[in-house]
Amino acid sequence: MTIPPEASKLANEANAVFVDEDYETALELYTEAIKVAPTSADLYVSRAVVHLKMDNFTSAIADANKAIENDPQNSKAYLRKGIACFNMEEFATAKKAFEQGKQIDPDNNQFKTWIRKCNAELEEEMAGDEMPVPHSNGTSVAPAPAPVQNVPQPPPPKTVQRFRHDFIQNPTFVTVTVYIKGADRENCDITFEPRALSIDWTISKDDSWQISFDPLYDEIIPDESTTNFYSTKVEIKMKKKNPVKWDSLEVKADEKPLDELSEEEIRRRRDYYPSSKSQGGAAKNWDKICNEIPEDKLEGEEALNSFFQQIYGRGSDEVRRAMNKSFQESGGTVLSTNWGEVGTKPVEGTPPQGLEMKKWSDLHN
Repeated sequence: MTIPPEASKLANEANAVFVDEDYETALELYTEAIKVAPTSADLYVSRAVVHLKMDNFTSAIADANKAIENDPQNSKAYLRKGIACFNMEEFATAKKAFEQGKQIDPDNNQFKTWIRKCNAELEEEMAGDEMPVPHSNGTSVAPAPAPVQNVPQPPPPKTVQRFRHDFIQNPTFVTVTVYIKGADRENCDITFEPRALSIDWTISKDDSWQISFDPLYDEIIPDESTTNFYSTKVEIKMKKKNPVKWDSLEVKADEKPLDELSEEEIRRRRDYYPSSKSQGGAAKNWDKICNEIPEDKLEGEEALNSFFQQIYGRGSDEVRRAMNKSFQESGGTVLSTNWGEVGTKPVEGTPPQGLEMKKWSDLHN
């Protein structure tokens, strides 16, 4: 379903403040967008993510259910519902939601990870259920509670800061760097889609962090996109489908989709790079500017070496032989271009005034 422009603009504004962790404003903007487009499943899914960040799990479930009602094939709605149920310790319900989403999108590894978490929690619950002990008169009684001991309590978990990201690009790839410490292939799932990128990091048993870029500025090739994990960051390299410049990671309300651009606009995007003047002004063609910058004038020894290089590069074979022979035989003190003069006899060295010329062999006798 196509979202009306007004709702799309509100959603883009909501996503921008969401990235800045202003969840209350994001919630308000998504709510306004839903009023404009009440049948959009994607808007309900996005608002559910905000509810998750604010620990409003029942509201997140309500939004996810509404999204499923509007679009039963929206796999992300099942994912958000499952995460909310998991946080409410409704592990069986969460597992069912994840399994339903996995049937729709079997290639999304996030479902596999969450199903594995649900299974672990359900197994732990089953192991903790103790059978009643039979009494001699045939009745059953519960086991006596264990004596309470003064066990020191662990310190409360530290508040985990949210995480920043940035991106760079060339005509072939867009590289997103997310600055998170401790993420690896076991606890962090990166999902590539043609127009979306999702990150789901399990920080601990009680905490996780997700972020998604949807829709991306342009299409990518998921099979040729890669992820590298480092100690303090994750680098995500997305292969561009089209060699054009991305103005942002996601499409903004006032931007044309790439498939609506003319050939001339697409060509300009290939030639132009971001301007260092971020506040207004026209884009600059840095390749053209670089070509217009005059080269620094060489002086002293650099100018002399450049002059000799030009003579050698433009000279004939005889000139090059003369220069090589005279330079080598004179120990670097003579440089001649006249093969007729130096080709028939050895070239004697001519040391600078006040210095004595010695051969290498004389130094070792």
